[in-house]
Amino acid sequence: MGQRIAESIVRKQREQQTAQAQQQQQPPQSSEWHELPRPLAYYYQPHQFQQIPPQTKQVLYDFTLRDNHVLWIMQVASNWWDSTWSEWRIDGATIETVYRWINNINSPLVVSDRYLIAYKTVQWIVHNDSDVSIMAEVLLDGVVYHLEDWKKMNKVGKV
Repeated sequence: MGQRIAESIVRKQREQQTAQAQQQQQPPQSSEWHELPRPLAYYYQPHQFQQIPPQTKQVLYDFTLRDNHVLWIMQVASNWWDSTWSEWRIDGATIETVYRWINNINSPLVVSDRYLIAYKTVQWIVHNDSDVSIMAEVLLDGVVYHLEDWKKMNKVGKV
């Protein structure tokens, strides 16, 4: 009889431990988040490439956020050719005019510590001033948050 009581106690302890582990693995309750954060790839292909004819400029990357959402840009990479340059724009403002190679597409530069946040749009415009066509390529990746969740995480404004 004592053995059955001990087995019962051990079984209950295991059930409690399993229940606690499952609670810890679950994402936050819906009351805590307006919407769970999602990788940019859920909305838009982060890696873009395109043939750019000589003496032209073209928008290579053009992502528009949904209302009440923000994009935290975490990684960037691009290629570069002689007589070419690019404009990196966030919400219509030029963040950087790029005259260089930014890391390799397969090992992008981590920029999450710069807190580059887009509220409306992200664009990458390639200018090909050369006499030959080029294959331009860019990778911009990050995480999309609901605006109110972003404010909570960063304690910005009233929520």
